[in-house]
Amino acid sequence: MSVTKNITQGGQVFSYMLNMFMQVNRRIAFWLCNLFILLVPFFFWLRVPWQEICNGALYWWLSVTARGEHALFTVPPVYAVRYEGQILHFTSGAILKDPYMTYAGQLVMQELGIAVLLASIVVLVAGYAIYYWLKRLGENQAQDVQTGGRTLTENVKSVTRMLHQSGNASTLHIDQLSLVRDSELKNLLLHGTPGSGKSNALNKLLRQLRARGDMVVVYDKGCSLVKRHYNPTTDRLLNPLDRRCEYWDLWLECQSTPDYDSIANTLIPQSTREDPFWTGAARTIFTAVSARLKNDPQRTYNRLLRTLLAINLEALREYVAGTEASNLMEEKVEKTAISIRGVLTNYVKALRYMQGIEHTGRSRFAIREWMTQVNEPGQPRGWLWITSNARQHTSLKPLISMWLAQAANCLLEMGENSNRRVWFIFDELTSLHKLPELPLVLSEARKFGGCFVLGFQNKPQLDFTYGKDFADAMMDLLNTRFFFRSPDEGVASYVMRQLGQRRARIFSEQYSYGADTVRDGVSFSKQEEDRYLVNYSDIQSLPDLSCFVTLPGQYPVVRMNMRYEDLDTIAPEFLPRELNDSLDQEIEAEIRSRDQEDERVMRLLASLEGSPGEAVPAGRACGADHPASAEDALGKRRMPEGLIVEEMTGERGMRPELERTGLPAAHALRASEQQLLTHARSDNTPPGDDW
Repeated sequence: MSVTKNITQGGQVFSYMLNMFMQVNRRIAFWLCNLFILLVPFFFWLRVPWQEICNGALYWWLSVTARGEHALFTVPPVYAVRYEGQILHFTSGAILKDPYMTYAGQLVMQELGIAVLLASIVVLVAGYAIYYWLKRLGENQAQDVQTGGRTLTENVKSVTRMLHQSGNASTLHIDQLSLVRDSELKNLLLHGTPGSGKSNALNKLLRQLRARGDMVVVYDKGCSLVKRHYNPTTDRLLNPLDRRCEYWDLWLECQSTPDYDSIANTLIPQSTREDPFWTGAARTIFTAVSARLKNDPQRTYNRLLRTLLAINLEALREYVAGTEASNLMEEKVEKTAISIRGVLTNYVKALRYMQGIEHTGRSRFAIREWMTQVNEPGQPRGWLWITSNARQHTSLKPLISMWLAQAANCLLEMGENSNRRVWFIFDELTSLHKLPELPLVLSEARKFGGCFVLGFQNKPQLDFTYGKDFADAMMDLLNTRFFFRSPDEGVASYVMRQLGQRRARIFSEQYSYGADTVRDGVSFSKQEEDRYLVNYSDIQSLPDLSCFVTLPGQYPVVRMNMRYEDLDTIAPEFLPRELNDSLDQEIEAEIRSRDQEDERVMRLLASLEGSPGEAVPAGRACGADHPASAEDALGKRRMPEGLIVEEMTGERGMRPELERTGLPAAHALRASEQQLLTHARSDNTPPGDDW
């Protein structure tokens, strides 16, 4: 039945289409024939004088009928011939032999052929024009009529031509696509999965920025950009594990207490999973100790770390006496102070790699002073590189985040000047800690000449780091956007929505067929709808180096295929620095002890997670980047890792020897952990209140 049905439907469609086609062609042929009939005599009359028309017609008439005259007439008839205003009379025989009449007859026949040819050409042209017009009419009828929204194009040159014609083309371009003039002040976004082409776009942009002489701050995770663009004569590099690292001076950078607060806010980020008290307290202690050391002529990073991490609590309490941190270090809340210092250790330990940097022979360096060079005419505008590789990034993450946040904040201190250009290239932004001031800087940077290029793999990463509200606010400040491939359906759908919609009157066509041809027909309609420019599958299937580009203003969304930028390696990506002689063993022992405690707590909580009682998610209790809280681990009141043992074991105090040493309270696990696990193995009793 399906075969019969298909044949019937196909036959109905073919028959109806043929009938409709023949109907249209009959109408066109009728009018073209009438046009031909009218054009032939018209062209003939235009080309031949009336005298030759009459005489030539007479000549050919007599050529056909002269032989019959002998049978009809005894006396040959005489014909009047008009010539040059005279009327001459000739017999048929004389007319047929007269040279002028012969010429007139040949002229009429010749021009008649020419008239037929000209009329045929006109009819053919008219027929082609009619069919072409009908074709375009059908196409236009079947096309959607856009009434608003965005458009999509793959013609990159047409968009660039549009920018040049309107006078809005920038000197910056990605291959054949020019950016909108001064659009860099409205910030750029590079969004896409690894390997999709973001680094290639950055290489193209950085090469042009170097030629323009703009000041640039580059965050290069993986050291893939530094090896192609680093200039040792003008550029500065910050990476404490790289021997090219500048001697960054914390106390030269910070001019006042708010500067220390700003440094602490980034160095010790606030996790969404822990009580803000512990983070705020750790920041307060760091600010107090750092500010006190500023007046010490022998200040070093080693002394800062020994003060924060290695000395006992009594000595630290005396050092911060008279500051706002003194209340946090009171003897009666010693356990709280121990826990705060445990939180502090997790982040401040990144500064240990700065030990010995003052002995490298380099002069003191401050990002604040370096960025003032942009205001000095004639000064070389070098670049600032902040780098890390995959193996070192976790250790350097707090330090890198602090430097980048400081550079962004310094922009707002340079004075308003929208004519300068200070670029901030933050590739893999979500690999950093949250930069608290970044949303504000993005909104204010335009007045100060700041141009931010933010790159990350997907929007959920940004939501996780900054929170959805802050992430959405930041996205709203990125006007020029490059969307590369996103394999995930959710992320691709997000990109689809970001590319926008078009409002159009959508064409629809309905056919009706029946056994009676009267029932055959076609109906057309158009209904206004909003539709996305692309499907999320189009984003999922983008090849490498291909992307969708949105420009600020009323310009189409461009789907472009970039060329690979093959740049030579001009500098080593990483030169390791010897740290063995610079690291303080006492500080390293304290940090290792802290890391071991974190691992022990994680193992214990992970072992309890699988028990039939109350499960404790270890991943939430001890995160890689953020210290966990007891509320995350046990659903109780928030406190840092060092006090988790109190809730788990019922111990309300700490061993005196642990209090005297100043080590975090998690050391108490060493006495009780074995007992807990042994009890669980011996009788398989589910954990309860008696645990």
